[in-house]
Amino acid sequence: MEVFKHIKHLLYRYECVILPGFGAFITRSHSAVIQPDGLLVPPGKTVFFNRQLQTNDGLLAHHLAHAEGITYALALEKIRLFSARLLEGLNQGSIIDCAPLGHFEVKENGLLRFEAANQMNLATKSFGLTSVLTHPIDRSESDTPIIPIHRAKSGAQSLWRYAAIGLIALSLGGYGATYRYNQSVMAYNQNLEAQAQDYVQEQIQQATFTPNIDPAIISVTIESPQGPYHLVAGAFRIEENALRKVAQLLKKGHEARIIGQNKYGLHQVVFSSYADRAQALNALSQIRAKENKEAWLLVQ
Repeated sequence: MEVFKHIKHLLYRYECVILPGFGAFITRSHSAVIQPDGLLVPPGKTVFFNRQLQTNDGLLAHHLAHAEGITYALALEKIRLFSARLLEGLNQGSIIDCAPLGHFEVKENGLLRFEAANQMNLATKSFGLTSVLTHPIDRSESDTPIIPIHRAKSGAQSLWRYAAIGLIALSLGGYGATYRYNQSVMAYNQNLEAQAQDYVQEQIQQATFTPNIDPAIISVTIESPQGPYHLVAGAFRIEENALRKVAQLLKKGHEARIIGQNKYGLHQVVFSSYADRAQALNALSQIRAKENKEAWLLVQ
């Protein structure tokens, strides 16, 4: 079904896509794992389904309207009819194929179960990676061949013994001389380091001062962040009408502004913008309940 293909396309970029009136598809990232059968699965994103999230957030409808070249209202109506057909099919006890995401089925206890499609990886960082069958490493001990040692004759042993004693004596003498030299170098370096530290402290004391600055004249202006989630109040072909709408919303206390023109040449006016998706959805619910039922969420 085309709607499920649009949902899969959105799941590459978003962690949650809501199908209004039916439920939400949620992704969860996982690391690479080796299954019991030896199959190495690359890192990716697994799809889950949540029946409790059904409120329209505008994401799917906006994407569907843009992809198929239809109005937002028509996209909402198309989604509503699609959800109604899904619920009707599930009430009849049939299995609903939602390729390429997976399939739905109703269990004996009346619970709805979603089974994600195999070999589906929605992580863009793992694009092109496939599962690989691994083979266990044979760690069984093997017999180590024994190499015989041939002993030298007694005369040669005595000669090598005296040579080793002489070499040890020379090494000890050289070590003593090297140790004394290293001690003298370390003492010299410590003396230079102490002199350098004294000089640095003296320069720091000379350069230390307290600036006479009045804290009252220092002001910092921090602008509130504007995120990708916009609560759209309307779109106007004439810019003067869009500016008039912004002025009305500003009087009501909104952080209204014009975010530009869409592909149809309409000036889009928003109530406010948010960096967090949850805050944007909460504000959208309040605006729909108190002020404008036609407000919707735009994600850029």
